[in-house]
Amino acid sequence: MNKLEKIELEAKKAHEKIEAMQTLLREIEAQRSEQENLQIIQQVRALKLTRDELYTFLSGGALPASLLEHVNGAGAPEPETIFSRKEKKRRDKSNAAPPGGNAEKLDNESEGANDEV
Repeated sequence: MNKLEKIELEAKKAHEKIEAMQTLLREIEAQRSEQENLQIIQQVRALKLTRDELYTFLSGGALPASLLEHVNGAGAPEPETIFSRKEKKRRDKSNAAPPGGNAEKLDNESEGANDEV
């Protein structure tokens, strides 16, 4: 095998690798697009709009009343504060514990619910 044949063989291998990588890239881009579409669908479903409300919203119309409440904050629930065990014990100690040891019982019942990982 002469030098020219070796170079042509190398070029052929390089082209095959390039084609394989381009195929892989197309597959990855298709997966990404599919995941983006699934996220969009989940977000739209989370809005819980009727078909008419969704059509109006997507057509550039006004926001439905149910969305306006959340945007303006009127219907938004208060965020729940999550405490670790240490923070919870500190908070419980700073507040006067009711007589009878109920505070310790509550700590033990909810233990593990807010564990730090």
